[in-house]
Amino acid sequence: MDFYRHLFTRSPEGSPVTFTLIYLVSIIFTFQTLLTAYSSSTYLEQFIAPKLIGLLFAGGATGAMVLSLLLPRILKSLGNFKTIILLVLMINLSLIFVGTAVTPSITIVAFVFYLIINPQVYLNIDIFLETLIGENEGDTGTKRGLILSITSVAAFFSPLVMGLIIGDNNNFANIYYVGASVGLLLIGILINHFRHFYDPIYRTIKIKDMIRDSASNINLRTVMSTQFLLQFFYAWAVIYFPLFLATEVGLDWTYISYIIASGLSAFVIFEYPIGVMADRHWGEKEMMAIGFVILAIASASITYMSAVGLVGWMLLMFFSRIGASLVEVTTESYFFKQVKGDQPNVISLFRLMRPLANLAGALVGSVTLYYLDKHGAPFSFMFFVLALVMASGVFITSFLTDTK
Repeated sequence: MDFYRHLFTRSPEGSPVTFTLIYLVSIIFTFQTLLTAYSSSTYLEQFIAPKLIGLLFAGGATGAMVLSLLLPRILKSLGNFKTIILLVLMINLSLIFVGTAVTPSITIVAFVFYLIINPQVYLNIDIFLETLIGENEGDTGTKRGLILSITSVAAFFSPLVMGLIIGDNNNFANIYYVGASVGLLLIGILINHFRHFYDPIYRTIKIKDMIRDSASNINLRTVMSTQFLLQFFYAWAVIYFPLFLATEVGLDWTYISYIIASGLSAFVIFEYPIGVMADRHWGEKEMMAIGFVILAIASASITYMSAVGLVGWMLLMFFSRIGASLVEVTTESYFFKQVKGDQPNVISLFRLMRPLANLAGALVGSVTLYYLDKHGAPFSFMFFVLALVMASGVFITSFLTDTK
């Protein structure tokens, strides 16, 4: 969410918005995003072959990276309030076009456009938050930790609502209509409470400066690599795991929503305690390595699981997200202990790991599915590939200098 953290200097006049309003906007937008995230790959199977779905996500990730680098220029021209209103409107229109599915081509183009636009709103929210925090950087961890916790709660409920909406009749289109309606609520709150936001001074970034500022520090290079691997896991979790459960295992979407929600509940339970332990007891390195071990074991287990039933899948998903919680919190904590507020290029490159990993994950997934299909191998074998990628994180983590 804080890709543009410190890409702007502080304005002396402050902001009329409050932390409560920013938290509310974060909750609503997270709910809107995750309402459609897990079902999209299955829905798109009506319009494109499963092995090509990853290419759509790859195209969206590529466009998102380009737009992220261009966003500071847009912010200079329009300001943060007008930019976020415009982006949410475009998201809503994209969701409506995806839901109506006038033609396969329009549906696919609208979905890719949605993938390009959606990540930028998190960056707009980050600007609201960072401007309100101002120079009081001592509160940054507390404020961001609270946002992480409350958005995890929103994330927990979104797949449950998704399952109710899709129902037994596979009403996928209704998910996108409800998502657009949630977007209208978001626009109303923004117009009512954020229209007087006083913009800071935005600074543009250059890729060569980002790489140069990060290359000399092995700890920064390493923690960026672990961030990349974590986002790679998330990309497969969103694109391929629901698709596997729906098409190969044959579960209905009510059950799939329970499985996804059980995994997301791990973030609600564990992320804050993990952060406390990283600061006071163990340090990040050990817990990060343990997290990758859990992710590797959980991913490999999918390859060999068959008729385990609903409870078995829920437990496996919960177990995997314990690992993801360990890696996510410790990666963020370690990174921001290494950088200072006057290193915007380093922070920007760290945030670019997400779209880069989305791109890589989508492409690797498509190639893996292509070869599995070509050789008649089961869909589930692709998760063994994911396990190998996660296992590499244990090795990469060993290069970190421990903070404890």
